[in-house]
Formats: sequence, structure tokens, C-alpha cells
Amino acid sequence: MTAQFLTNELTNLVQEAKRKNSDLRHAAEKSLADLKSIGLATDVAVAASELSGRPQFLHPFLIACSTRNAKFSTIGVVCLQRLIVSQGLAKTKLKEVLEAFREAATLGVEIQLKILQALPPLLQNYAEDLKGNLLSEALLICSILQGSKMGVVNNTAAATLSQIVISIFDKVVTEDERVLEVPTVGEGPSESGTIPLRAAAFDAYRVFFDICLLTEGQRPRFLRFSVLPQPFGLELIESVLTNHPDIFLTHPEQAYVLKTRVAPLIMRSLSDRLNFPTTVRITRVLYILLRRHLSILSEECEVALSLLTHMLDPEASASWKRALCMEVFRGICAEPSLVRKIFAEYDTREGKMPIMKDLMGALTRLATENRSVIGSGTQSSAPVGQVVPKDSSSEQAALEAGGVAGIIGGAVGLSEVNVTGLSTQWSLMRVPCIDQLDKSEPPATPESYIYCLTLICINSFCEGLAKFILPLSVTNDATKGAKRRNPTRVASVGMMRTNMRTPSPTKGSLRRKPTMRQHRIPTNPLSMEGHPLYNEIVISAAIMESCWPAVLAACSTFLYATLDNEFYHGLVRSFQKFTHVAGLLRLTTPRDAFLTTLGKAAVPSNVLSANITAAPIAPDSQGLFSNAKGLLSVDSLNNSERLTPGGTEHHPPSLNSRNLLCLRALLNLGISLGPTLEKSWTIVLETLQQADYVLFASSRKTGRQISLNASTARSDPQKGVDAGNPLANIGPELSAVETAAMKMFEGTRDFPDEAFVAVLLALCKLSDGDGEANSRTSIDKSSSPQRSPRSPTFSHKRLPSVSNFSTSQVIGDNAFALAKLGELAQINMSRLIGPNPSSTGWDMLVNHLATVASARDRGNSIRMKAAEVLNEVVVSAAKAIITESTENVAEVQKRILSALREGVTDSEVSGVPDSVTRATELEIHRAGLEALNAILEHSGQSLIAGWEIVFDIIMSVFDSTMIWRRDATILEASAKITKSTRSPKLIRSSFSSLELICSDFLASLPTPCILVLIDALFAFCGQKDDLNISLTTITFFWNVSDFLQTKGESSLSGEFVSSKAQSEKDLLDMVELTDADSHPALWMLLLLRLTGVSKDQRAEVRNGSVQTLFRIFDTYGNQLGPQAWSSCLKIVVFKMMNITQTDEKASDIPKVRTAERKQWDDTINLVLNGIGTLYSNYFEVFVKQSEFRNTWSVFIRYLETLLERQSFEVNTTVFMVLKHVLEKVDKPDNLDSPSTEDVWKMWSGQGVKLVEGNMETSRAGIQETLSAYVDSFKPLYRLLEPTINTDMVDKTLTLLWECIIFPDAPAYFQDIDILTPLQATILEVIQMMRTDIPGVPSLVLKKVADLSTVAYRPPHTPQSTKVRVPSYIALAAQSMKILETVSFRHVESSEIYTTGALSSVLSALKLPISLKYDFARAASSAAAKRPSQWIPATKVVLSIITKALPAIDKLNINEAHQKEVWKLIVEIIGSVVSANTTDIGEATLTSDETFDISSFQEFRSLIIPPLGRAVVPDEVVEAYVKSIFKSSILYDIAELEHPASTDTSLSSLSIRKHGKTSELELVRRSRMSYACLDELFALAAVNDSGIHPTYPPSRGIIDSEELQRLAATAAPYLVLRAGHVLQHYISDQPLRGRMPQPVRQRKEMLYVLKCLVNLESGVKTVSTDSGHIPPSRKRHLFRLFPLLSQCVAAAQGDQEILGWLAKAMDEIGGALGVS
Repeated sequence: MTAQFLTNELTNLVQEAKRKNSDLRHAAEKSLADLKSIGLATDVAVAASELSGRPQFLHPFLIACSTRNAKFSTIGVVCLQRLIVSQGLAKTKLKEVLEAFREAATLGVEIQLKILQALPPLLQNYAEDLKGNLLSEALLICSILQGSKMGVVNNTAAATLSQIVISIFDKVVTEDERVLEVPTVGEGPSESGTIPLRAAAFDAYRVFFDICLLTEGQRPRFLRFSVLPQPFGLELIESVLTNHPDIFLTHPEQAYVLKTRVAPLIMRSLSDRLNFPTTVRITRVLYILLRRHLSILSEECEVALSLLTHMLDPEASASWKRALCMEVFRGICAEPSLVRKIFAEYDTREGKMPIMKDLMGALTRLATENRSVIGSGTQSSAPVGQVVPKDSSSEQAALEAGGVAGIIGGAVGLSEVNVTGLSTQWSLMRVPCIDQLDKSEPPATPESYIYCLTLICINSFCEGLAKFILPLSVTNDATKGAKRRNPTRVASVGMMRTNMRTPSPTKGSLRRKPTMRQHRIPTNPLSMEGHPLYNEIVISAAIMESCWPAVLAACSTFLYATLDNEFYHGLVRSFQKFTHVAGLLRLTTPRDAFLTTLGKAAVPSNVLSANITAAPIAPDSQGLFSNAKGLLSVDSLNNSERLTPGGTEHHPPSLNSRNLLCLRALLNLGISLGPTLEKSWTIVLETLQQADYVLFASSRKTGRQISLNASTARSDPQKGVDAGNPLANIGPELSAVETAAMKMFEGTRDFPDEAFVAVLLALCKLSDGDGEANSRTSIDKSSSPQRSPRSPTFSHKRLPSVSNFSTSQVIGDNAFALAKLGELAQINMSRLIGPNPSSTGWDMLVNHLATVASARDRGNSIRMKAAEVLNEVVVSAAKAIITESTENVAEVQKRILSALREGVTDSEVSGVPDSVTRATELEIHRAGLEALNAILEHSGQSLIAGWEIVFDIIMSVFDSTMIWRRDATILEASAKITKSTRSPKLIRSSFSSLELICSDFLASLPTPCILVLIDALFAFCGQKDDLNISLTTITFFWNVSDFLQTKGESSLSGEFVSSKAQSEKDLLDMVELTDADSHPALWMLLLLRLTGVSKDQRAEVRNGSVQTLFRIFDTYGNQLGPQAWSSCLKIVVFKMMNITQTDEKASDIPKVRTAERKQWDDTINLVLNGIGTLYSNYFEVFVKQSEFRNTWSVFIRYLETLLERQSFEVNTTVFMVLKHVLEKVDKPDNLDSPSTEDVWKMWSGQGVKLVEGNMETSRAGIQETLSAYVDSFKPLYRLLEPTINTDMVDKTLTLLWECIIFPDAPAYFQDIDILTPLQATILEVIQMMRTDIPGVPSLVLKKVADLSTVAYRPPHTPQSTKVRVPSYIALAAQSMKILETVSFRHVESSEIYTTGALSSVLSALKLPISLKYDFARAASSAAAKRPSQWIPATKVVLSIITKALPAIDKLNINEAHQKEVWKLIVEIIGSVVSANTTDIGEATLTSDETFDISSFQEFRSLIIPPLGRAVVPDEVVEAYVKSIFKSSILYDIAELEHPASTDTSLSSLSIRKHGKTSELELVRRSRMSYACLDELFALAAVNDSGIHPTYPPSRGIIDSEELQRLAATAAPYLVLRAGHVLQHYISDQPLRGRMPQPVRQRKEMLYVLKCLVNLESGVKTVSTDSGHIPPSRKRHLFRLFPLLSQCVAAAQGDQEILGWLAKAMDEIGGALGVS
């Protein structure tokens, strides 16, 4: 590309120079030929190398430049530049080239610029050859061009000159790198004389020296130009010093130039009143010399620095000059190493000026020079006219909102600024004065600019020290990831950044997982004697010692000035770092001074005083927990935003975000210097406490309490904020402070023990109000502070004035210090549970908290808070114990529990407290119990020691009288139960722990503690405050019993109790013997305590204890042997038998008294059932006891005693229990006779008296009681059966009879078809009885006969709505079956006949038969089912007499008894054939009639002919015939049904009756009437031979005398019956005329005539005295002949009747012999 370009340019030259310049043309042609010979395609580097070897190639270009022709010169310069760049220039032609450039330099601008472009690459590419005069020539060209009036050329020439000068020094650097290869070419001066110089160094020396001369206005020695503007000369000097400072340190000749030329120039210039451009450049050179060449210009710099310091005085210099000086100092202070170097160079050496000390003093004076400009006041604030950028932090807005409202101005120019305070917006210049090289006049500087620089210097100074010292304190093992792991580094580097907005941590951050850490103490850099920078460290410490008062004074001034956020944050950050450095270097005095100042800035005295004064006198209204945590809990942060003042109420001044910033810095110092602060902790903590107090003063003022609930603290910061609330706008900063505080306390985790104890001690003193020795402020004596409502006490007394009341006492009344103690303990828990409680601080902490909690002279809220903290610490300590890694676990656990016990019990101090104090102490007690519960919940399983302390705490809720006294009997103990506990709340809290122990930790308890546990269970059962607790505790008796049984299985099965334990004292002695297994004795004691509970006045508790006790027996009783049971019965069970209601507390109200009695009945029933279950389940074991007789008699006496209570329920249970026990006895042999006799006496002594005396209140339960009573006889009878006698049976039956007829029936029960339970049981018992004993069958039959008739008798008691009387109908039916069964069984025994038992049976059975339908009407309503009792009765009678009549014949029963039986049989038959049929349904009547006819026929077959025997009285026989006669009548005819006398003479038949034409009403049982009519004819049909014509021959021969007797009795009634029929026919038929006779009457007429005609009877119906009547078997016809003859006359048209009448006449005729 370059060859092509050169070819083109040479061609142009040839063309242009053809006619104008032949030399130029020939030279160009020749060069063009050379170029072609090389070839255009040749590589550029090769071509350049070829051309550099041909010097003549340059001739056309050099000639072109010398022609002074613009066109030729342009081509020449351009081509030369191309060759220079491509290094195609022959080195031998350098001089000609420079001369050509110089000749062309006067031509056009374009040529001048091309020349300037060519010079730098010329120096670069030909550096080795361009030296000496050639160099001078190049600089001369630049100087010539710099003189151009064209600005672009001028500036470019200056820049090129500067570049060439720098490149000269670059060559020196290159030359120094190969110093051995380069020979010296000249000499130069130095302080030690002339020294040889190499070429580059020699050039550099001569050029720099001449530049200095030219700047001073003198003639140069080497350079060939004599004019150089002073500002430009200074710029060149500055450029060289800036770019190659080290050359002046390594080259003595250059140092000599600085010392002899530059330094004097600067001194003179500073002293002279030069213009601004020169002064600025002089200052810049000086600044570079101070920074880089102090070591070689020590004295000069000392003077210069002193001069600069002096120039800071207002009178010494103009404001812009002061500003320049301050800008220099700003640069110096920004370089820590330079500060140390200056200090080491001057301040530390004798005879030298204390430059740094003077400088800091000057800065301090500057800071206080014009307080109005910096806005100094009592508190720092933001400038009110500051414009807030859109991205500014919310804190700035908060500051403005908190400042003077309404003066927010717009953006203003510098010329208009007149605002107080320092701000980046108007106090700084965009371009510092020292950088304004283009200004010819000094710029306008803000009035506050110099003060702003002062602040920046102070900050830089502090930052510089910190930047050097702080990293040194990081230990070697934390070099990697130091920022992450080392708190010091974190605090020093990152904590206080301006834009830091750490979000509030969660509460969980307080409780880190414990890790094993080495204790952290910040390393003191002064101790690092082997460190390579040790001398620097010592110098830094000396700087601190020397300058800290000035720094403190200056910072203190600015801390109360008006600064914008950036400046204020920077100031605080620097202040913090300076303090940090002082602390690391163990400079106690400056450290404490700075800490104190920071504390004052965090909580200004005027704010503190105003808040204490504004605290209102008010009674406590905020409960026990005031804002104990205060500021430094997470809870306080956003809650502060909820405070809304009412109306325009005035708020006392509060802390703003700047105060909080200072506070955060103080806290960060606590974080980083914590282990070294020792007593100075008081400064940090007291400030923190005061800040907490002030921050929440407004919440006290508005009467609102900031919530301590962390969950509610997380509200949206943007909601609910009231601009009038001083706390509303500091949320973010408050959050950051809180985070810092949390980190500070968390940092204590890494402290050694001594440092940690120092923190604890400081907090304890703060809590006690002893912090005023270190207090950093005092309060105006005229103020009158009142006690803070955040720390209320419950008294209402007025507080003393502040003259007698220190600030720390006023503020100390809040619970801040206590809260912090708690946090500190939580963080250092792994330390506190260490092996040495005194050195770790445990003892101090616990003793302090317990002392405060128990001190009645302290506020109640403080006591509460102390107790709360103590509890939290103890619980956390318990949770922190890791069994595997903690040393002496048992000792630590006991220590923890002992601390908790102190907190619970120490409140028992002398004197009677007022009610509020008492309430507080109860609350403290309750909180302690809750803490114990928390410990057990978390660590109960791993608790290996201290259980006795646990029980001490649990039992502390009871008075001493509540505990079971070891020497007391149960009665005394139960009386003590009525004592109340200290508080229901305490009971509930304490019980939670007991619940945990019984549920989960029984296995962990040592054996001695189990007895304590049992006593505790007894106490909790007995307390009256909470019923549920009592009930739940009872269930724990079961848990403990189960546990003891599991533990003591092996011994319980043995007879451990038999020889030793006969009383409670024996059991206690056994427990105290450590060498024996005491679990069985403990088990027995457990049961005994449970027995004591069962006497409680509360039914639920009593019943629960009883149920649990017997449940335990039920589960484990099978493990006890006979003698063990004997002891158990004596010690426990027999005492249970004493449980009964006491009348001492009986209520006066009947309903209540009844309810109480009912409850006691329930309890007694439970006890009774339990004891009964024991006796039944373990009877076989009891029998084996040597003293079983006593065991049994005690039981029976117990039952008898309960019966005296006269309670239906108890009585029922007594006999149910008795039944179950006797059922277990099973066989008579299993129970000895006296014991059986005891039971019989008890049973037979009861009966209905069980229920008779107790009916005035309620009849409910009578049936159940009597049923249970009767039911209990069944197993008793099995025991009595072998020895039972008639007296016992009689007694039993009498008792049963009384029970069954007792006027009471079950509710809603109809005993028509089903027996009542009582009736069923009684019948069952009766059927059980042996009837093989003489006298028993008759007793049973008579009693059952009585039972069967109860239903048909009128009630024994007057009718009453209250008394339900049974119907006994079902009983009657069942009794008949028993009668049949027993009668059948003993029908062959004469006893039932001779004793009248059978008569009783028949009498009883006759009753329902005789009543028949009449009883049905009386016994049932229309809707009820009809009870047909007479039907089974009839069947039973038939079955009995079927067997009894033959037996009577066989047994030869005497006549009297036979007569009685026959009489009853006849009466029964009469009842069978008759019935009152009124209102009876036809279907029923028909079926019943059929049954009666059938029964009658069966009866007849049984009693005919035996009825005719002589032993049967005549009246009985006649009664039978008469009943048949009555039942045979078909119509309701009065004279037949009710004859005045039995007239069988037929005299009445001769009387003529008045006839009737109406039809007679047929009786409803007409079939029965025909059957009876047939019976009359049958009875009469006998013959003299004794053969009964109506019976078949198979019946055999019948006693004719018996039949004759029956026939003789029946014949008159038969004639009378037939005569009545005939008589009615005679009377009625004539009246009817031609009307036919009614069908029924005609049927009867025909039936009677037919039977009369066919009857053959040997009975003498007609007296044989009338001799004209012959003997005949038709005598009845003769008797009726008069009526028959009249009937013939009446029956005129009725052929059938006439026919039978004719037959009758024929028979009469035949008898008379008339055929």
C-alpha cells in the first residue's frame, strides 16, 4: 500500500516538475526507478528495509520540502511521514529530514500539522539515533510551530512537545533496564558532585534542566529556543513528574534539578501573589512533589507543608488560595501511606515541625471558624433547602419531614446559593480549583467549600488509618473468606455504608445452632513485632496518640452541624473507624472518649432530658409486661409506625435517623471491639438503653403501648404511618440499628469468658441503676421526670423529683437491661451450660435475675420481666444440653433446675404484700411453672438428675397442708383435701408438668421420686380449683400403677406383703429400704392414696378414683397371692368400705340434698360393684386365706350396712353384687356353713322392707330393687339346697309373696301377656325349689295358687294415680302351669290332699273359670287383647283331676277332703257350662262354646258315674244336676232361670200360662243348652239291670247304684224341663191361629218329643203309690201325659208334631197294655 502510494506521489512530482524544476524531476524519476526495481508486490516490511538502505531515494522529497512550494512541500512532507511510519527512512538522512521539516514549517497549516504528526513516530522509530542535537532540532521545530497564531497548530505543537519530552524520559527508563550495555556520554551535577551520564539520561537531564530555566524566564543551555510560557513550562514539569516520578528518585542529577530549580521556584511562587493559572500549576507540581518525592526533598517539603498550613488562615490568603491548599491536603489525607510518611518524617523527629499535628489543629480551627455556615447546633440535621434526587433514600425524606417544613427550594445555581450547611449539591465544586487549568481567573467557590473540604480531610484521615490498621487485626486463619467469617472485618468494612439498609432479621436469628468456635479477641497490631509493616503500625499508633484530640474536636463540631446525608454518613463512618482503630491498638483513653461522643450524638442530652421531663404521671395501665425489650427487639420496629397521636398533641422530641446512625455506629464498635471493651461496655449499653427510652417516649405520651408480639410487628411499613408521629419515618434506620444490636450481642458468642462476664456485669449494673458512674450525661436539675409507663409498678405513689433521682434510675425502670440479659444468655447458651458456672457467668446471671424477681422494692413489672428472662434462660439452657457433648450433664441439669426453683420460691419474703404485688408474685410463680413445663417437653427424656427439684417446683403451688402427711390416716388426709391452693392458674401450669411426667417420663424417674410423684398426684386430685385436673390426675394413677407393675413384676407375684405389710407404716418402711425392691410397696401406697381421693366431696372425682382403683385391681389382681390379697384387703379394700356420705355439709335445699344423695349413691354403687368384682373374681384366692372367715364376714356386714342407707339404687346393687359373688362360690362345699348362714340371715331379713320405707320421694327403682333381691336368692338357694327345710321355704315363699303383691309395676309395661321381670324371677325361684321335702309341695302349691288368683282380686291399695299396680294376668297364666307341674309331680302323694293343697289349687283355678267373660270385661279395655284365662284354667283342672281322681281312690283319702274336692269339681263344671255372653263377639263365642262343650264332655267322662258315690254329698250331686238344668234352657224364661224354689213336683206345670204369639229370644250358647239337655236325658236313662243304654258295651259294667242315684236326682229336672216346653206350646199355639210356630221353638218341641219318646228310664218319675200306674221304662211319659194330651188338641195342623205326640201316646198305651 505504501509502495503504491509513493509511486503515485513520485509520478505526480515528475509531472509537476517537468518544466518547473528539472533537479526535482530527475531525482523523482530516479527514485521511481528504484521503487520499481524493488517491486510493488513486495512485502511492506521488506520494501521498507530496502528503501532504508537507499539514502538517495529521499532526495526528491527533501528537494520538494526545500523549494518552499506548497504543492511540492506537501507531497514531500506526506511521503516523508509515510516513510517514517513504515521505518523506510535511511538513518543517515535524519538530520536532512529534520532540516527539511524546519524549512517547511513556515508553510501552510496542513503542512505544519503533517510535520507535527511525523515527529512522534520519528522519535519512536528512531529513538536510538535521535539524540543530542537531533533531539534539540526536533524540539525546536515544535517550539517554532507552537508560536503559530493558528490555535490548532499551537495546541498540537504544545501537545507534541509534551509528548516528545515524555518520550525522552521513556528512553531513560528503557536505558536503565539495560544499564550495563550503554556507555556514558557526558556528566551531570548532583549533591555529591559530578556524575557520568548515559545518552538518554544525559538528554533527559539537559532537556528538563532547560525547561526549568525557561519556566523561570532564563536562557536555556541545551535547547535552541528561548521562549516557553511559564504555565506551559509548569505543565511540562508536572507532566514529567507525573509520568516518571521514579526517575527523580533513582537519578541524582534529576533530584538535583528538583532541589535546585523546581523546589525554589515553588517556594517563591507560593509566597508571591501570582495569578490563578500559575498558582494552580505551582500547586499541582507541589502536590506531586509531596506525594512522590518527599524523601529527596525533606526540608523543602517541610517548608512547603508549613506554608500550606499557614495559608489556611483566613488572613493569610485569598479564599481560592485556601481552597487550593485544602485540595492539596484532601489529596494528602486520602493517601494513608503519605500521611504516615509525613508524620514519620517530621512529627516523630526532634527539631522538625509537627506537620500532621499542626495540620489537624488547623483543620479543627477551620471546622469551628464559621459555625453559621456549617449550621452548627444542638443536633445534626439535613440542610432545609436541599433538593432531593428522585432516587434518594426514604431516610432523606424523613429527615426533611422532620426538619423545618415548607422551605424546600428548587434547583439553584452556585451563584444563588446561600443555604446553611454542607451538601454535595452546593458545598462542592464540580471541578476542583486545582484541576481548573483552563481558567485565567479564580472561579467562584461556595462559602462552605473550604469547610466541606475540611470534613472530607478529616474523613479521609480516619479512613486511611483504618484502611491500614483494620486488616492487620484479622487473624491469620481467617484470611480466606474473612469478610464472611470475621465480625471485625464485616463491621469495619461493610457495616456503615451510606446506602446500607439491612432488612430486619427474623426472631430465629437469635437462636443459632450452637457451633464450636474459638474465642475471638481482636489482634492488637502493636503486638505483631515480627510483621514486615511493624514500623508503620507503630507510626499509626503514634498518629492516633498525637492527633486524636484534634480529630475528636473536629468531628464533634461536624456531628452537630447541618450536613446532607452523604456527608453525615461519611463522617459517622470515619468516626467509627477511627474509634475502631483506637480500640484495636488498645488506646483506651481515645477509644472511650470517642465512644462517649458517639453516644452523645446518638442520644442528645436535650432530647433525653425532654423525654424524661415529659413522661406523664399515670397509674399503670399496661399490664405486667411493658415494653421490656424496647428498641432492640424485632418487635419494636414496625410497630412504631402504628402510633398515631391524637389531634395536635405535642410530642416530646424523639431520635431521628441521624441519631440512629450514630447509635448504629456505636453498636458496630461494640461488635468489632466487644472482647476488649471491658468496663467501657457501660457506655455502649447505657446509650442503647437511653435510646430505647427516648424512642418510645411518644408511645408513652399517646398512651399506647408498642406491641411485643413479633408476628404483628411485620406489618407493611407503608400502612398506618402518621406523618405527625416522630417514629413514623425512621423505620428503615431503626431496622438497621436493630440488626446491628442483634449482631453485637450475637458477637459475644465468640468472646472469651472474661470478656463475656464483663458484658454481663455491665448489664447487671445497668439493671440495678448503677450505671451512672459511667453515665455520659446528666439532666438539668430543674426537670421533673416521672416514672416511665413502659416500666410500670403497681403502686400508685408519686415519684421524687430528679434532684434525688438519677437519670439511670429513671430510665432503668424499664426492663431494657433485663431483656438484653435474656438475649445475651440465649446467644451464649453453650457457654453458660459449661462446666464452671462461676467463670462462665451463669451464677452471676441467675442470681441477679432471681434477686430482681424477688425484690419487692422493685417495680412489679421489672420483677415480672426478670422472672420472664430467668425462665427463658433456664428453658433455653435445658434445650441446649446435648447429652453426648455436654460435660457433667447431671450437674448442669441440677444447676438449671435449681435456678428455676429459686425463681419460683424466692418470692416468699416476709411481710404481707398488697393485692397487686401478690398478683405479680403469682404471675411470676406461674411463669416459672410454665418454664418447667417447657423444659420437660423438650428435655424430659434426657433428664438424668434433678427430678426431686422438679417435684419441689411442681408442688410449690400447694400449701404444706395439701401434701399427704405420712403419719396421717386416710380420714385425716381427706379432711385436709378441702384446703385450697394458691391460685387456679398456678394449678393449671403446674399440672402440665405433672401430666408430662406421668405420660412420658415415668421410666426416667428414680425410685425415691415415685413416692413423691404419688403424693403429688394425691394433692392434685384433692385441689378444688379445677375439676378437670382432678379427673385427669386420677388417670395418671393408672399410668403409675402400670409402670410400677412393669418394674416390679418379679416381686409382686411373691408374698412380699404377707410377713411385712399390715399397715401404711409398714409400706413406707419398705420403700425407705434401699436394698429391697420397693416397687410393690409403692404400688400398694399408690392404691392407698387413690382410696383417699375416693372420699372427695366432688362426685366426679370420687367416681373416677373408684373406677381407676378397681380397674387396677382388675388388671393386676391375678398377680397377688392369698396372703398378699389379705394385706391388700386390710390396707386398701376395707378402707374403701368406709366411703359413705357425711352429713356435715348436707344442703338445706331439698332438691340439692336429693341430688347430692344421688351422687353419693352412684359412688357407693361403684365401690360396691368394684368390691363385688374383687370378691367374685378372686374368691378362690380369698378362700385360701387363713382368715377368710373375717374377709367374708366383713363383706356381708358391709352389704348390711349399705342396706341401712335405704336407697333403691344401692339396695339393687347390693343384691346384684351378692348374686355375682355367690355365683362364683358355685358349690355349697366351697363356702363354709357359718358363712352361708350369714348370707341367709342377711337375705331373709329383708323383703319388701327394702322398699317400704323409701317411697315418699320416688317410686323409681322399686321393681329393680325387688328383682335384684329375688334374683340373688338363686345362687343362695344353690348353697342352701342341701340343708334347706320347710321353715326356710315358708319364709322364702312369704318374702316372695310380699314382693310380688307389692303395689308397684314397671313403667310403660303391660303384664297381660308377658311377666314383669320381678314376677318372672319369683316364679323362676319357686320352680327351683326342691319339692322332695315333706311339707314343701303343699307350701308351694298353696302359695302358687294364691299367686294365680291375685289377678282376680280387687287391689290391696287404694286406687291412686301415683301407684302403678300390675294386672297379674300373665302371672296367673304362668302360675297355672306351675300348679299343673307340681300337682302332677305329687299327685300320688297324700300330702297335697290332706293339707288342702289340691283344694287350694282347684279353688284358685275355679276363679277364672267362673268369671269367664266377666273378668275379661273388667281386666281389659276395648283396645287390649282379651285375656282368656279360663281356657288354660279349664285345661289345667281337667289334667289335674284326670290324675287326681284315680289317685284319691288309691290313697284312701278321708271323706272330708274328698267331699271338698268333689264340691270344687262340680262348681267348676257349673262354671264351664254357664257364661255371661253380653257384648261377646259371635266368632269368639262360637269357638269358646265349642271348647266348653268339649271340656264339659271330658269332665262328664271323668265324673260319671263316680259322682254318684256315697261319699259325694247329695247337695253336691243336686248342684251338678241343677247347673245342667239351668244351662239347658234355650230361651230367657224368667221362671225357668230363676225358680223360687226347686219344685220338681210338676205342680207348677198345671198352672195355665198366658200365651204369647211373639218369637222367644234364643240364648247365644244354644249348642251348650242342647248338650246340657242331652245330659239330662242321659242321666235319666238308666235301667234296673245297671246297663246304661247310651254307652257302648266297651265301657263295661257301671255301678248301677251310682247311676241310679244320679238318675233319681236328674229325673225330676228332666220332667220339669220337658214340661215347660209342652206348657208353652199349649199356651201359645192356639193364639197363633193359622200362623206357623217359630222355627226354633218348633225345633225344640220336636227334639224334646223325640227324646221323650226314645227315653227308656228305670227311674221312678211317677210315684208308685198310685196303683193304677204299671211298672214301666216310660214312666216319664205318664208324668207328662196331661200336657201331652193338651198338645194334641193344640197341634191341629202340624202333622209332624202330631206324629210324635201320637208316638208318645202309643208308648203310654203300650205301657198300659193298650196296643
